[in-house]
Amino acid sequence: MWRILRWVLLALALLIVAVVALPFFLPTSVYKDQIIEQARLATGRELKIDGDLKISLWPALGVEVNKVRFANVAGSPDPDMASMDSLVVGAELWPLLSGSLKVTEVRLVKPVIHLEIDKQGRGNWLFKPATLGAEAPSTPTAPAGTRSASGDFSFRDVSLSDGTLTYRDARTDTAQRVDAINASVKLPSLDQPMTFKGGLTWNKEAITIDTEIANPRALSTGGKSDLKTKIDAEVMSATFAGVVDAATSAIDGKVDFKTNSARRLAAWAGVELPKVRGFGAMALSGDLASTTERIAFKNAKVSLDGMNGAGNLAFDTARAVPYVKGDFTLDHLDLNPYVGSGAEKAGAASSGGVAAWSDSPIDFSAMRLVDADLDFAVNALNAGGLRIGRSALDIALSGGKLRANLKQLALYGGNGTGVISLNGAGAVPQFGLDLKVAGVQGEPFLTDAAGFTRLSGTGSIVAKLVGAGRSQRAWMKSIGGAATIKFEDGAIKGVNLAEIARTIQSALSGSAVGGAAKTDFAELSGSFVIKGGVAANKDLKLLNPFVRLNGAGIIDLGNQTLDYRVEPKAVGSIQGQGGQNDLGGIGIPFRIKGPWSHPSYEPDLSGVLDSAVDTILKGGNPLDSLKDGAGGLIPGLGGQPAQQEGAPAKKSDPKKKPKEENPLDSLKGLLGGGK
Repeated sequence: MWRILRWVLLALALLIVAVVALPFFLPTSVYKDQIIEQARLATGRELKIDGDLKISLWPALGVEVNKVRFANVAGSPDPDMASMDSLVVGAELWPLLSGSLKVTEVRLVKPVIHLEIDKQGRGNWLFKPATLGAEAPSTPTAPAGTRSASGDFSFRDVSLSDGTLTYRDARTDTAQRVDAINASVKLPSLDQPMTFKGGLTWNKEAITIDTEIANPRALSTGGKSDLKTKIDAEVMSATFAGVVDAATSAIDGKVDFKTNSARRLAAWAGVELPKVRGFGAMALSGDLASTTERIAFKNAKVSLDGMNGAGNLAFDTARAVPYVKGDFTLDHLDLNPYVGSGAEKAGAASSGGVAAWSDSPIDFSAMRLVDADLDFAVNALNAGGLRIGRSALDIALSGGKLRANLKQLALYGGNGTGVISLNGAGAVPQFGLDLKVAGVQGEPFLTDAAGFTRLSGTGSIVAKLVGAGRSQRAWMKSIGGAATIKFEDGAIKGVNLAEIARTIQSALSGSAVGGAAKTDFAELSGSFVIKGGVAANKDLKLLNPFVRLNGAGIIDLGNQTLDYRVEPKAVGSIQGQGGQNDLGGIGIPFRIKGPWSHPSYEPDLSGVLDSAVDTILKGGNPLDSLKDGAGGLIPGLGGQPAQQEGAPAKKSDPKKKPKEENPLDSLKGLLGGGK
């Protein structure tokens, strides 16, 4: 009995020794051929092992292969889908004998993996087993909790060092490359979550990734699985929780994204943003639905450079230029940091108190980076020096050309509508404005728009303007079109036109002009024809309790100067205010001329002197002509008594002889000359 048992134990020991020793006596080519054949049957592709193959059975089953290459799909520019310097696989022996593969260790050294999507949308990671024929469909997804025909599969520790991953999409002709991949992967089983922790370098930026895949079996067969991932880098951080579909590359879930510099992030993604002040801190969160051609955000919240918004956005990435569509509301929008330094200086006062146009280039190249159709609302909008309130607009942007339909425009206490167009497609940016607003507070509006601080009142503006140029100054010098303005219940600061109308001496001495002087008015209106940045006007009208003013002249927008000849007539009472503007009275024509920051006010007697000389030659009183031609001069001038308020104007008696003194002496004194 014991002898038989002893021989049985000896035979068993010899069998174990034979099993252990057999791999060391059989040529490795036998195992190479078996591995290569099994890979071909499972995937339909060729596996090549150009280096050595080593096998060990203790303390665990282990295989080490060197110089491994796995073939790509036919027609791919990369002949190998994967290659590596060495691959080490360790497994438990007894589970393997029962049909389960429990991997204890996998080490991949310098792997290079090429992932591709062809023009038909098929990924090269979807295999067609050779046993099903070359054209057979891929293996169907196995239900959760079941085993594949080849048995279960798991691994405790997979390490990847110094790897490289490339991704190419033939539909969009895009390609990406990831280097320096170092990672650790754990997979207890195909039906348990797989975890991935590691780091990599993409576009010279190092990032770390922490990912959990809930159903590895489904993903391995082209199905769906829950996915959680967290990405951290110096340039950005992001989290995602949702579902990924391996067959279509679709992703659905919640995303939270932040970066301290949108400019640096864009450069990391291969996009160079214009060299302007904006594109700083940015954040995005919401419900993400993404495919290889479209990215959509619902219930999205976005912030950029301190501006915050909410709404729905969709990005079509399959086009040559990305396309954005959506509806969005912002708490405020400041455009100045994104259109170059020229617009930032609008409204910045020079030493004279008026904004100086900037010669800095205005860069609209960012408009060519994306096409868009947006239903947009903003509670406050800053553009140039303008501060605009609650606005609602439709924006259409295509090929660098923008058209904004202003459905609602709150402008300095008033409201309006209009259309703004910008064309940044060419070398020279162009703009257009078709605007109607009413109830605008004139002083803050003109101060912010043009640095002009001398006019107040409540105004209405109708304007159709176009222009072009590479700088703010070029824009202002190019403006053409037409405009009509009307201001009510305001004042012109720096001049008292009623005082000038009553007395020439006050105009010459400067008592009617200065910081404290002003002209209140009930109405100031006029229409303008604009060409080459110069606005011409012939129907200027001002109504004041004590002065009526008509005028004509030009406003040079490009050079910030004006030249106006106005004809005021002082009246004796406020009766008729706002009525006829050609009432009789006393006054002289004068000119407002010079830069906006410091215009001069001078009497303008052009045409009056010729009339006075003609009167003398005819034997009449030259003061009559002077009075008529100037619209009335000084009370009592030339020996005439001052006209009483409300009294009818007195006419000179042509038969009455003049006094002994030469009446021209008074004229000389009026003009500042000596007797």
